[in-house]
Amino acid sequence: MDVGLQSFITFLSILWFFVYWILGGVFFAVMAILRLGRVRKVRFSCLFSILAAVCAVGAAYFGVYTAKSSILSCTLSATSNVQKKVAIIGCGFSGIMEAFLLGALVLTLVGFLIMAISKSKARPWIILDQEEQEAHDARVLEEQINVSDASEIPGSKSKFF
Repeated sequence: MDVGLQSFITFLSILWFFVYWILGGVFFAVMAILRLGRVRKVRFSCLFSILAAVCAVGAAYFGVYTAKSSILSCTLSATSNVQKKVAIIGCGFSGIMEAFLLGALVLTLVGFLIMAISKSKARPWIILDQEEQEAHDARVLEEQINVSDASEIPGSKSKFF
């Protein structure tokens, strides 16, 4: 692999990591706020950062090699210098962008899987629905009553031990 191609892959990997990480992070933060609420944020963010880096490097390598083969086939059919330059830019850009979109798709699908793995039973930090708030308060009250009833019976075990 030549040095120019390797430096281009490195540049694309870094650029796409930041794009995936920022846009994907915003997307999944909105998803957590709107409905999926209870997520262990540290676990999710660590796994998501690693996933974003892997997707960025994979998409950069795949995109450059796809573009390289596409450029070779496009330049063979070009007859003039202008057609060759247009073929290089057009065919190369399409291969790289297809890989970028494929990486974004993988990041989104596996991000939902990571979000499911990172679920928490703790109370969400934002509750948008009043009925959900009332149901949560009722569950907490019921748990407190059950714990206080069990503590009155001598020799009974706590649900935590």
